[in-house]
Amino acid sequence: MIRYNSVVLFSDDVPRLRDFYRDLFDLEIALDLGGLVSFSCGISIWEAADVRTMVYGGHDLSPPAERPRQECYFETDAIEAFLEAIEGRVTFVHPLQTAPWQQQTVRFLDPDGNLIEVGEGMDTVARRLAGEGLGPDEVAGRTLMPIEFVNAALGRSDNA
Repeated sequence: MIRYNSVVLFSDDVPRLRDFYRDLFDLEIALDLGGLVSFSCGISIWEAADVRTMVYGGHDLSPPAERPRQECYFETDAIEAFLEAIEGRVTFVHPLQTAPWQQQTVRFLDPDGNLIEVGEGMDTVARRLAGEGLGPDEVAGRTLMPIEFVNAALGRSDNA
């Protein structure tokens, strides 16, 4: 049986990247071997020199892409407070924006150029829209979420 384990980021400065993720996202370190760090949430960081040797036969890794093809995604129920906490500490790809399904997100780069997205959880989005006066059916329509999900997010037991 195969099971998903983690995303592994390659870094020339593992301690710097470890501290970035640990401090910014309050992540718990499950294992720190110096050149390999694993967080309990499923993100790992591996020393790029080891990757060059063991994976790429001594060849250099490709430089970070200007527009990466992947991102590390995190959710928060306090997007505005998170934005205040990272101001001046990261390079933004875009400021806070609202997706067509009403989720507020921000994207920025970690110190090694990996793309990070932080967005509201969709349960938070449902509660925010309900707090703005929308009914469950309107929230479901605006967020594209099933009414059952919206009712659960709002603490309602009915599905009507």
